[in-house]
Amino acid sequence: MLRSMTGYGCSERTGEDRRVRVEVRSVNQRFLDVQIKAPRTMLRVEDRIRKLVESVLARGRVTVYIEWKSAADESPSVNIHAAHELIRQLRLLGEDLSVPGEVNLSIVTRFPQIFEQSGDVAGADEVWSSLEPVLSEALGGLLAMREAEGAKLSEELTGRLDAIDGIVTALDEFSAGAAEAMKDRLTARIAKLLDGSVPIDETRLAQEVAIAAERADYTEEIVRLRAHISQSRECLNADEPVGKRFNFLVQEMLREANTTGSKGGDVGVTAPVLSLKEEIEKLREQVQNVE
Repeated sequence: MLRSMTGYGCSERTGEDRRVRVEVRSVNQRFLDVQIKAPRTMLRVEDRIRKLVESVLARGRVTVYIEWKSAADESPSVNIHAAHELIRQLRLLGEDLSVPGEVNLSIVTRFPQIFEQSGDVAGADEVWSSLEPVLSEALGGLLAMREAEGAKLSEELTGRLDAIDGIVTALDEFSAGAAEAMKDRLTARIAKLLDGSVPIDETRLAQEVAIAAERADYTEEIVRLRAHISQSRECLNADEPVGKRFNFLVQEMLREANTTGSKGGDVGVTAPVLSLKEEIEKLREQVQNVE
């Protein structure tokens, strides 16, 4: 199933002594970029958070917001040793800089490093046991939204591929009579230039037509375009992330369309090739959101 890279998931659990809330947001990104915005308590399990996100997502800029509150966090204690050391350092600083003033309680309490949250005593395993189910549930919501967006995106991409396929078929059908049309144009041009004073050498004309037709032949490009369209349709039904592959196929389509335009300009395919490139560009814009 095709998945979008845009999504949102949220989960929250409240116990007797702890409240955990997790929000996960994701937007387009070429690779997987996980950003974690959480209290310092989460630092000890940051690697586990990343591994869990990476186990379910392949691409996108993912931001994980974590709120962690416990009863212990509401009653911080003072690290007396840290407070004494802070006062000593501040007094030394005043003497060294010859700055007058006393170090009082209002100044000391501005430094958060003298406070200890008893909740910080919780070990990594304890933190993870509370966080993991909430994070997993939030990621589940994110995946559900990405799959729902992916279903809509799949319909749009199918329509674009159908439009591209139709233009390619028209170009292929036109190529069948391109050589004869080129012969008629060359004959008319030569006849106009010679003004009937010199007879036209049919053998030489046939040779020139053959050379021009070979230069203008875009059959190989049509074959490759159809192959890319077929592979793109396979991407729509793939079970694994296909965004990078899909984007590569679209780039190849655009390259083949450009080559077709340069080859077929002499046989009158400029207009349909422009339409083809427009449709491929629209497809490319939408593919940027595929995981």
